[in-house]
Amino acid sequence: MKKLISSIITALIPFVLAVLMLAFPSRTVSIVFFMLALYILYGALRDLYVVLKVDALPSRMRNVSVVKNALNIILSVIVIFLSFSNPQALLDIVVYIIALDLLLTAIADSLDYVLLRRMGIRDIIAMDVILRYVFALVMFFFPSFISSTFIKIVAIIILVLSSLYIAFCVFAYRNKKDEIIVEYEEKD
Repeated sequence: MKKLISSIITALIPFVLAVLMLAFPSRTVSIVFFMLALYILYGALRDLYVVLKVDALPSRMRNVSVVKNALNIILSVIVIFLSFSNPQALLDIVVYIIALDLLLTAIADSLDYVLLRRMGIRDIIAMDVILRYVFALVMFFFPSFISSTFIKIVAIIILVLSSLYIAFCVFAYRNKKDEIIVEYEEKD
């Protein structure tokens, strides 16, 4: 019974988060980003402290770790600031980063496509490159629509999965209660 209750509570946490995402999307996402930024900030500060404290690390490894952790600290402070000041801007920035990634990938794949065509390989379908360009442009021109739609889709998926998990836990508990466990010992 304790396991059933703890499983249901575990499933209710994402369920409540999904309901909040549907009711208050920008505030909920800003709180989630704030919590993630705090987690990243804590990890970066801890790693930076350890790297600066340990003298046995090679200088190159130490320098790379210091730069990485400093960037993590700077980015997490920016995310913390944006999550309180303008949550919609934070969502738009995330959409722009994804769109930029799609655009850069599409450009690199276009160059690969041209080079492969020059080498005589003609069996390549460029549909994925075209779709990346289309999705990148849509994301650049409609970031607020994409972010709000994405939040709704993710919230609905979380609602469905957490509901299924609760139903599965109850079903497994009922079936486990009906089982008769028989134990026996072998005698020599």
